[in-house]
Amino acid sequence: MKTLAGKIIFFDKTISVLAVTMIIALIFTVMSFIYAGNMERKNRGLKTRLTAVQSLSRQVIQIKTVVESKEKKTGMRKSTGVVSALEQILKSLGLEAKEIKPLGKMKAGEFTEENAELEIQDVDLNSIVNLLYKIDISPLPMKIKSAAINSTFEDPDRFILKLTVSLLSRG
Repeated sequence: MKTLAGKIIFFDKTISVLAVTMIIALIFTVMSFIYAGNMERKNRGLKTRLTAVQSLSRQVIQIKTVVESKEKKTGMRKSTGVVSALEQILKSLGLEAKEIKPLGKMKAGEFTEENAELEIQDVDLNSIVNLLYKIDISPLPMKIKSAAINSTFEDPDRFILKLTVSLLSRG
């Protein structure tokens, strides 16, 4: 009986081909599961790297926006001059200056500081605050170096404002 079973298993070509095919299918299935596990681990690693890169890209975009606004503020573009900038601000507020006189330019490294003196007479406190605010939020990089506010003798609610304003620009 043993010899008959051995003869059937080892010598029957159909059964031996079927057995080899099953062994190859079993090996292929095991290797597929191993490969799929490796791919899942790589996929998880890549997903974590992708989320890290996306968060960094959002930070880079935010930093880029801040840098662009600072570049505009520091005058990376050509500026018209401190006198004309002050005239535009005064015009937008409906104020008239008694005098605006340029005081000259000073070079500090790669930047140029252009100074001007502004005098406005018979102005109320609200207009002074609005003017100072407009100078502060101006797209041009302007700063107030000195300010003097004196009240008038005729009306204590009206003032004489003297400012020294400087404009920073590249070059």
